[in-house]
Amino acid sequence: MQPCIHQAIIDLEECKQALLKIKVFVLGLITVLAMHIPDSYASRDIEAETLYFDMGMEGGWVPFHTGAETGRKGLLIDLADALQAETGIQFTAVHFPPKRAEKALVDGIVDFDFVCLEWLKENKPGEKFVATNPFFEITEHLVTLKENKHLFPTRESMFGKTVGTIAGYFYFDDNEFIRTDFLNENSLILGLKSDRFKVAILERETAKYWASRNNVNIAFSALHTSGKLVMRLRIEHDHLLPLLNQSIKTLKDSGVLQAILDNHGVDSKIF
Repeated sequence: MQPCIHQAIIDLEECKQALLKIKVFVLGLITVLAMHIPDSYASRDIEAETLYFDMGMEGGWVPFHTGAETGRKGLLIDLADALQAETGIQFTAVHFPPKRAEKALVDGIVDFDFVCLEWLKENKPGEKFVATNPFFEITEHLVTLKENKHLFPTRESMFGKTVGTIAGYFYFDDNEFIRTDFLNENSLILGLKSDRFKVAILERETAKYWASRNNVNIAFSALHTSGKLVMRLRIEHDHLLPLLNQSIKTLKDSGVLQAILDNHGVDSKIF
């Protein structure tokens, strides 16, 4: 073998060995980096998702859908923003009338709603839905004018009677009374004031807000429901439940959820 050919073979072998060492080094570097990538990057497929949810019409469900002060975001928008920061999921609010919002959820135009399962018949999210762990307690009462409080000492005392309700809202026992639907809680308090009915079903904080705005002397009689607020998602998003539930726990443990409630003047039990 000629010397030049022999030398070329040696050089080629050395080159192969050098490339092998580089390959091993690069693979090792990739492994080390992968071990230190934050979980948020490891779940890019989750981060890329956008979930749509309804926040109702302007002025509805103060302070949850709409802030108590003019131009202020509602409590649930602040909650969605906090969840977005934790999960990387994009939460986008839309605004539908209550009946349209219910259909939008069924049709998949929106992806989830904030709801208490206790508002629903059988306290279940439904076959095509899944629910997260709870956030905090929401109570709904039978609300009357102060002079009529004695007429409704129990939930059953409204059965068979005309009751003020919100169009599109869920009431698990609405087969037991006559619904008189109004567009929003403001109209409901005004209906109570004008004696359109003797009793309405209202969440405590929003009832206090609109009673104060309209100078109506209301009273809270019997409890209608005590519910745990959850996110009810369409079932195709059930893969997000572990991430959402962990984020809900983080918001509770860190005090962020309590701060959101305090910021909106809501005194509620966190589960």
